[in-house]
Amino acid sequence: MNWVLRFSLLSFLLITFSATPLSDKSVFSCTVIWNIGQGQWVTSVEDNTCRHFDVGGENFPWAKIAKLCREKKNRIYLSHWDWDHIGALAKWPSSWETCIAMRPQGTSSPGKMRLLEKFTDCPGQLDLPNWRGLTLLKKSRHSKSDIDTNAASQVLIYKKFLLPGDSPIKAESVWESLPWVGETRVLVLGHHGSRTSTSEGLLDHLPHLQMAVASARWERYKHPHAEVVYRLKKRRIPLLKTEDWGNIWFE
Repeated sequence: MNWVLRFSLLSFLLITFSATPLSDKSVFSCTVIWNIGQGQWVTSVEDNTCRHFDVGGENFPWAKIAKLCREKKNRIYLSHWDWDHIGALAKWPSSWETCIAMRPQGTSSPGKMRLLEKFTDCPGQLDLPNWRGLTLLKKSRHSKSDIDTNAASQVLIYKKFLLPGDSPIKAESVWESLPWVGETRVLVLGHHGSRTSTSEGLLDHLPHLQMAVASARWERYKHPHAEVVYRLKKRRIPLLKTEDWGNIWFE
């Protein structure tokens, strides 16, 4: 039965999310959720531009990404400062035309700050139809000086993909009722499927949601959490995991 389920989901992806007929390769565009272990790296490939929504994880498919993006303009949108969302910048090819379109809020460790200083800002304003930069810069419980970077995650939607970073449930309650959030069709699970994100309240505000994707590694991190899986299952929302499927492509 496992292969039947995989075939059905693959057919659903190809039919539902195809931007152009599969036989027409004259114009190629796609969105890829990369299998990078625990972390997030989502790339929207367009005619002349690759937009990267976070660039972190445990391992990176550089050869595949290079084939798609090394000859294009690379614009990078960073939700927050965590290494599993920015780590690939440390090995970013200097020959690629690259700029930062959205920097994380607040400040971070000196090493992370220096890393981002190597990249210039993209010209012009943030060129996304909808985005939300939350101003929830809270102190961590563990230190009086540390910022709660998860709560400071910037949330955006692009091509009906909702990318909430590691936004926790309390932060979700701030932005979940915004009109543009309700347009979501594909949800990249907040905090990689941790039970501290993807609340019932958020799901209530996603009437058009057709699929959720977890970019995580169960063996080590136990994400996506059973509570999140249950919330999706009872609403009959299919869940794809990069650890099961590899790189997940939407055309």
